[in-house]
Order: sequence, then C-alpha cells, then structure tokens
Amino acid sequence: MSEHLRNVGGAVLGWVVMYGCVFVLMLGVWTMLGADRVFQPGSWEVSGTWNVLSIAIGLIAAVMGGLVCARVSADKRGVWMLVALVVVLGVASALLYAPVTDAASGVRPPGVSMAEAMMTSQQPTWSVWLNPVLGAIGALFGARLVKSD
Repeated sequence: MSEHLRNVGGAVLGWVVMYGCVFVLMLGVWTMLGADRVFQPGSWEVSGTWNVLSIAIGLIAAVMGGLVCARVSADKRGVWMLVALVVVLGVASALLYAPVTDAASGVRPPGVSMAEAMMTSQQPTWSVWLNPVLGAIGALFGARLVKSD
C-alpha cells in the first residue's frame, strides 16, 4: 500500500475512532445522568455537568483518534490530514449549528429520549466552536503518544 493511501486511511480511521468514542461515551453519560441532569430544569439548554463531561469526552476521543491515526499512517502527514479533517468538519458543524440554536426554545417535557434530545438540545455557542480546537489538540497529543520508529 502506498504511503499516501496509508496516510489517508489513517486519517479516516482516526476520525471514525473519534466519532465512535464520542457516540459510545455520550450514550454512557446520557444513560448515567438521564435527561433531568443533562438539561437545565424544564429547558432544552444543557447543564454545566453535561458541558464539562462533553469537553472531557471530546478530548478523550480526540486522543484516541490521534493515537490510532499515528499507528496506521505511514508518517506525520496522516496525522495532519486527521487534524485538517477534524477542523474542517468541526467548523462546518458549528456553522450549521449556529442558525438553529434558537429553534428549541420552550419548555422541555419530562422523559425525552436521547434521539429527541440530540435533535433539540441547545449547546452553548462557545462549546460548538471549542470542539474543533480541542479535537485538533487532542489528536496531535494522541499521535505524540505513539513512538516513532
């Protein structure tokens, strides 16, 4: 396999690992906390606890993605591809999220599902923009954990 394909594969696999880690860990936190502790009382705004745990989960996922990417990639260019992917997708997500932050105003009914919460929750704007930054930093840190040959 050529070096370029290994780098692209490493970047894509690193991103998949990041996405999978975020999904599994967020699901676990949702199950552990429940809707009443994930959100502010009667609101679609997420709680401070959720914000802190989201940051921690994002960093853990980014480190894992960077670590996997560095192990699979032929050289450091694979990690830089992952960083670029994280930043581009993170900024695109933040730009798409910004216009809908007011869509979920009103009272949150009790007992909402995780799927409904994912579609309706209101994240603070700062956290949406922080994600690509922390993702890039975490991926670079994870890649540094891999010893170069």
